[in-house]
Amino acid sequence: MLYFRSDCRHFSGEKPCAPHKAEGVVCRNCARFEAVEERILVIKLDAAGDVLRSTCLLPALKAAHPHAAIWWVTENSSKPLLEKNPYIDTLLTPEGPLGGYLGATSFSLAYNFDMSRKAAAILQLANSTQKHGFGLSKEGVVVPLDPYAEEWFEMGLFDTVKRANQRTFQDHLFQLAGLKYGGERPQLILTPKEKEWGIEFAKKNRLSKFKKIVGFNIGSGGRWPMKRWRLDGFAWLAKSIRKKHPKVGVLLYGGPEEKELMPSLAKKLKGACIPTGTQNTLRQFASLVNLCDVMVTGDTLALHVAVALHKRLVAYFGPTSDVEIDLYGSGEKVLPISPCEDYYKGECTQKISCMDNLKEKDMLSAVERQIKLA
Repeated sequence: MLYFRSDCRHFSGEKPCAPHKAEGVVCRNCARFEAVEERILVIKLDAAGDVLRSTCLLPALKAAHPHAAIWWVTENSSKPLLEKNPYIDTLLTPEGPLGGYLGATSFSLAYNFDMSRKAAAILQLANSTQKHGFGLSKEGVVVPLDPYAEEWFEMGLFDTVKRANQRTFQDHLFQLAGLKYGGERPQLILTPKEKEWGIEFAKKNRLSKFKKIVGFNIGSGGRWPMKRWRLDGFAWLAKSIRKKHPKVGVLLYGGPEEKELMPSLAKKLKGACIPTGTQNTLRQFASLVNLCDVMVTGDTLALHVAVALHKRLVAYFGPTSDVEIDLYGSGEKVLPISPCEDYYKGECTQKISCMDNLKEKDMLSAVERQIKLA
């Protein structure tokens, strides 16, 4: 009679499991059997930085449910950040037969942490009697499903409430999940091959001649271009660091949106910095961030990657919330001399923006302190 263990963590039924491929074991009397007693669904689609920082929840979920398999639904664009994560058993995207997966599978808990109709609709598909976070009303609009979600929901709707908030994103996230935040970091696991890819970049650019490496992330992402600091500010900062600290190297980071800005800044600095390129994959970008001792960045994906990789940080803020960001004691925040007047708006209406009010000397002092601590 055919014998298999569909309740094993390694079993998918569509191909040989990893223990069988590695050791030749079979289901009957297999020493690698790991019982799955429940399944937990997490829906967090985007943006990439929010997806990554939400992984701080995984260790706590696993501790509270040690025999659970964790399924995560995210957008294709964010999927690479969750790959290789040992806490995630099944990683899915909205494309394909997602409804069939979620409807046929039994989940003891299902969480949606996105205030979007798309994510809320995905939660509706889940075969679970316990759904938390944000769902759809009968009118087809996003609504909080329980009291835990009401505070974050209100912050998402009203900028005045968001500005008054004094709690970190992680603290709110854990509340949404009904757990207590204990300082758990985001999870980003680089493979040895990916680390070696970064090391090859370091060898090619002779980074070993420097005692410390400072990274400048000049990008801001596509949604909030106002989060970007001035290029002349970065130029002044790079020149000042190289003049005062000749054994400190400066790397430039960015994404496709910076394909013209990065070469322009590198040319202006005439060898005072090394560009890392703007067409790297997400995991290549993380491998390059791993080369840094200190990362200077705004409220972007680079910040969350650096936090996950335990880098020192100088994080600057303007039109978005600095309070929501947890640096885990690994850095400091630089704020403008006056608050932003266009908080979480799509464009700046002021003659002098909050990012113009970020002072170069404040940035330099912060970088120098973090270099000493790195």
